[in-house]
Order: sequence, then structure tokens, then C-alpha cells
Amino acid sequence: MNLPSENRSAARPWIILLGLLLLLRLFSLATMPLTDHTEARYAEIARLMVSLGDWISPHITPSEVFWAKPPLSTWGQALSIEVFGVSEWAARLPAVGWSVLSLVALAWMLSASLSRVQVWASLGVLSLSPLFFISAGAVMTDATLGACVMLVQAAWWRVLQSEGQARVQAARILGFGMALALLTKGPAAAVLALLPILMHAGWRGHWALVWTVLRMPSVWLICLGLSLPWYIVAELKTPGFLQYFVLGEHVMRFLQPGWKGDRYGFAHAQPLGIIWAFTAVAALPAVLLLLTRLPLLRLRQGKGAVLAQLRSSGGVELACYALCISLAPLLLFSMARNLIFTYAMTALPGLAILAVMVLPAKSWARAPAWGLAGILGLVYTWAFFIKLPEVGRQHSDLPLIQAYQAACPTQDCRLTYQAKPPYSAFFYTSGRLYEGMPGQPGAAAYIVVPVPKKSSRPSAALACNKEQCLLRDDGVAGSTR
Repeated sequence: MNLPSENRSAARPWIILLGLLLLLRLFSLATMPLTDHTEARYAEIARLMVSLGDWISPHITPSEVFWAKPPLSTWGQALSIEVFGVSEWAARLPAVGWSVLSLVALAWMLSASLSRVQVWASLGVLSLSPLFFISAGAVMTDATLGACVMLVQAAWWRVLQSEGQARVQAARILGFGMALALLTKGPAAAVLALLPILMHAGWRGHWALVWTVLRMPSVWLICLGLSLPWYIVAELKTPGFLQYFVLGEHVMRFLQPGWKGDRYGFAHAQPLGIIWAFTAVAALPAVLLLLTRLPLLRLRQGKGAVLAQLRSSGGVELACYALCISLAPLLLFSMARNLIFTYAMTALPGLAILAVMVLPAKSWARAPAWGLAGILGLVYTWAFFIKLPEVGRQHSDLPLIQAYQAACPTQDCRLTYQAKPPYSAFFYTSGRLYEGMPGQPGAAAYIVVPVPKKSSRPSAALACNKEQCLLRDDGVAGSTR
């Protein structure tokens, strides 16, 4: 798009804001310990991949494979740990990269349809969505999934907007994104990526173009050639993987409340339709803007005002596609009960696009727009550097392991857990807890004991978190002397 110079300068505050948000997320990676259960579990799976040298089958313990997810996200985390060492910063760094890929894919999608300031504002609105910002520096699969799905959906829009060789290239990128999605969450990721495309094609009459893409051998070759080999090798290496992963994780998990077949966690039984509430919080800035702007447009300008605004700000076709992106995961998960907050991830880009489109482009160039975005960035700075680090220490065993290391600098003291150790304990002891930490004869001994909720902490505790305390185990120490 050939833009006047004033439009280019109008986007500068958004570019600066995005740069500051990126720096904020990078510096915040090490401010909070890995929390149980999700972050610490995936970080430990990545650490084990490096420790065991098994880059085919992720492991949840040294002797137990992890069949719940394909390894793309774990590969990134493990590679980062291999390069930078075992730390929270290294485990979280790949999420930043995947989130940047999401933003690049969204910018590529919108660059031929919106003005420069609208494109950068869309990136800003997406980046400031609570779920996106959290996932951009968390050891989870959601940043990876969001990037892969966004790449597929951006490629479809470019297929619609292109012709000839440019369309073929966009279709091949779609196939590449599908391969990455299949290596991130398998069939579920494919459904999340393709459902908005199919909804949009059915609504706007693009089936001929869908069939054109489906008939391209190169798209299938890229998609299956990059993803299928891992599935074959994984099943040959650990027979039974495909049955559990396809049937259990993709059918029973969503249809059976309180599913008992989960090998690695517990079912999250939720009320039907909870995904709508999750999405409202996950995309809070965009949702608030839409809920206030749309009624205001109708009230001030009368019938047809919303449609007129969309026509003048990117076009109805883009708005319809953005609506499909927003609604697809909501419709898909409305009847599912085993859900968590992060399932709203793939709805965020569509809501960000719609939020930008319901305001005139010139509004995004004004100080109130990027000023409010900057204020939200300051809130995140306070949260991730002041509030959340202390909250995180209450949900991690890092304080207990640090207290043990301070009390026993030589690391030759016995450490035992009365209950099953959480994943953070294995991560922060570099896996020594798997074989036990019996210590040396005559050395001091320490024990981690559960503490009932709302009870006072033991006065002799060296450190506590929300659920456990570290104590000196004088009985064990005396028996070893």
C-alpha cells in the first residue's frame, strides 16, 4: 500500500510501544519462578529432552513418555535450554519468538488491506490482550499454537487477495503453517486453524478457491512431508501413542466431563459455554472497545453505521473473516466442559482486527489511543516485576530449593518430600529428586512437608510456599551420624 508520509509517522508511537512491550517481556522472563503445575511441567519435559537426549518422544519423567502433545513447542524450549542452560529465562524465551511470529503473520495478513497505522495498532491491541501477553513469556504450548494457527489464517487471506504465483506461494505457506500446527497440538490445531477458513468460505462463497488450494500437490507435500514422519516414528518408538493421542486427547477429553483417562493431569470440568467468559477476559482491551464502540455507532449515526464504518476501514470481507476467526473457537468449545483459560488463544487476532476496524484510521494515530495502550503497558510492568513474582513464589518450590541450597552449600545433605514432589522441585534440582537425594552420612537432612490451607506455618520452617514448608529433619540427620 502506497501511504503518505504522515501516515507513516502516525504509526511511530505504536511501533515504539511494541518495541517496549517486547523488551518488557524479555526482561520479565526471569522475574518469576516456574509455577506448578503447567509451566514447571513443560519446562521439566524440555529439560528431560536435553538430559535424556531423546528428541523424538518427550518424557514427563525419565521413564515415562509424554503422549499428550506433539513436540514442536518442547523442541524450542529444549533447544533454548541446550544453548543457554537450565533456567526460567531459557525455558520461556521460545514463547517470545513464537509470539513475534504471530505478530509478523498478522502484519503480513493485514498489510494489503489496512493502513499502516491500523496494522500497527492491530499488533498493539493483540499484544496487550492479557492472554497473549502472558503466553508470550510462559512455558506452555499456547504461544506456539497461536503462531501456527495465525500463519495458516493469514495465508488464507493472502490467497484470497492474490493471483497467479503469489497465490501459489501463499497456499504453500498455508501448508507450512498446517505442518507446524500438526506438530504442536495435532488434529485439534488443524481444526482451530481451518474452521474459520471454512466458515468464511461458506459464508462468502469462496469454495472454488478452497478446492483450488486443495488440488495443489505442493501444499499437501509441504504439510504432510513435514509433519507425518514424526507421527510415524513416534508410534514405532512408543506403540500406543496414536490411539491415546487421537482418541483420548481429541475426543474423550472434550466430550466426557471429568474424563478419567488423562494420564498426565486432571480433567477441568467447567460449565457449558465458559469459553465465552474466558475469551472476554483474554481479549479484554478489544472486547471492551467493541462493546462500547458498536452501540455508540448505532446510537449516534443510526442504522447501517457499523457496516459503513467497516466498509471504510478495511472492507466488509476482512471484517467477516475476522469475525469467523473470533467465533470459530467459541463455537467449537461452547459444548465442551474440559477447558482452561488458554483455549481462547486463537480468537484473539480476530477480535483485535475487529476492534481496530470499528474506529476510523485517524483515531489510532491520536494520542488518546496509543496513550491508553501505554498505560496498560505500565500496568503489565507493575504486574510482572512487582506483583506476580511474589505470587509465583507461592506456587513454586523454588523458594524451598533455594533455602535447602543455602542451608547446605555442599549439596550433600539429604532432601526428602513427604508428598509427591511437584514438577518445579524436579526442575530446580536438575532431576536429582528422581533418584532421591539421600545425602552423605553425618550430613544434615531436610524434609519438605505439606501445610494445610489456612494453617500457621511451622516456626522452624526454613522456607514455605502456599502448600509446603522446608524443615530440618533432625531425626533423619541423627540416624545417619
